[in-house]
Amino acid sequence: MALNEVQTREMKVLISILIGLLIQGCTTVPVKELTTEEKKVVGEYQSKFNGHTLKYVFMKNGAGAWFLDGKKEQAYSWAVVNGEIQYEDDDDIYVYSINDDFSITYIAIIRDGKRDDSIKFADITFKKTK
Repeated sequence: MALNEVQTREMKVLISILIGLLIQGCTTVPVKELTTEEKKVVGEYQSKFNGHTLKYVFMKNGAGAWFLDGKKEQAYSWAVVNGEIQYEDDDDIYVYSINDDFSITYIAIIRDGKRDDSIKFADITFKKTK
């Protein structure tokens, strides 16, 4: 039994759709499962410093952003490492302690793979707001 021209076109369309679905299924990127500590960190944190409002946002997907007076200043990726939040921008890794009340405090910077606990931007604690 030979296929006519319309049936051949329909088969080609169906095969294209099936191939597309197979490719989509094969290229799906697995979502990182958050640890219990990371789930606790997800949210927004805010502080006041020198008359300015500073805000950090830590999202479920490991992305984050910081804002100065409501304006987004920088995006970053973050993770909880050894019980501390570490967020990485283009050059450095900033380290924050997770306090008992779920606030966070800047405690160190990692540059060129070396941690420096003596550098203090300011002893600022950010309260969780959301």
